[in-house]
Formats: sequence, structure tokens, C-alpha cells
Amino acid sequence: MRRRRVVEPRQVIFVGVEGKSDRAFAQLLQRCCEDAGLHLHLDVKPATGGDTVSVVEEAGRRIARHPGRRFFTGQVVLLDRDRLDRDRKNGRDARITAAKWRLEVVFQEPNLEGLLLRLHPGCEQRRPTARESLLELRRVWPEYNKPPTADELVQRFGLSDVRRAARHDDELRRLLRLLGL
Repeated sequence: MRRRRVVEPRQVIFVGVEGKSDRAFAQLLQRCCEDAGLHLHLDVKPATGGDTVSVVEEAGRRIARHPGRRFFTGQVVLLDRDRLDRDRKNGRDARITAAKWRLEVVFQEPNLEGLLLRLHPGCEQRRPTARESLLELRRVWPEYNKPPTADELVQRFGLSDVRRAARHDDELRRLLRLLGL
């Protein structure tokens, strides 16, 4: 009688995101995990927009309702940093809310477009403002449309691009550490 091969279950990390663009970026990260040979699944759940606290609260509610939540080896939410100060001025701090839900917050500087800009070779140290980031991204990637699809991101970037950018981005480097990359 042949023995059945035992397949080790994948580690699961919950990733809360704001919307479609961030979900596509998380799917790029999933591909990077696969390319690195990690036995990891990113359970990506988008919110329906709103301020940073709303995104964190939605992520927390999704975790609470998730039937496999006790199997999560990590819980993270991706947020655009440019929205944080405005929300704090309104008395809403995503980091405080995230701590209640035991969520790690990783900020995209200043937003996803700024992060995508830094994934391009030679752009790793650029720090555009939130207003400039889309314009600068379109200079190096004229075909960029918002929201990008996961396929567009996977075709354009790979693990080496993400690692190269992380050398100049503390938050991205922390995210890669959380994922084991």
C-alpha cells in the first residue's frame, strides 16, 4: 500500500486593504511569496473605502467573522500614509484602532502610487507628495491606469523589484519581514 504524501498546510496571513488597487498590490506580494518558495497564503480582504480608521475597523470585523481566524499567523492592514494626518486631525487614529484588533499597520508612503513608483529601477529613493505620486508614476509607466489589476502589477514587477525598493522604504521592509521575504 502506497503512503499518501502529507501536504503541510499553508501559513495564512490576513491582509486588510482599502480597495481594488491595494488588493492588486497584495496579489503581487502573494506572487512574490510563491516565487520565494514560501508556503504562505495571503487572505486579502478589501474594505469599501473610507478613512483609515474605517478601513481598519472593517478589517477587524472581517477577522472576527472569519471562521479560520485562529489559524492566522499574522494580521496586517495596508494604509496610505497621506490620509493618516487628516484623520488624526479629525480625532481618528488608525494605529490606536488597529491595536485594539491586534492588527499590524503598514503604511504605503505616501500612497500606493508612490510605492509603485519606487518599484521601478532608479526610482527607489524618490519621495513624491501624494499629489505628485500619480503624475510621477505615469512618467515612468505611461500606460498606468488606476486601479491597476493584479496581472498588470505581476507582469511589471517581481520579487527583486520589491526587495530593491524595500532597501529604501522602512515600511515596505517591515512588511516583507512580516511575510518572511
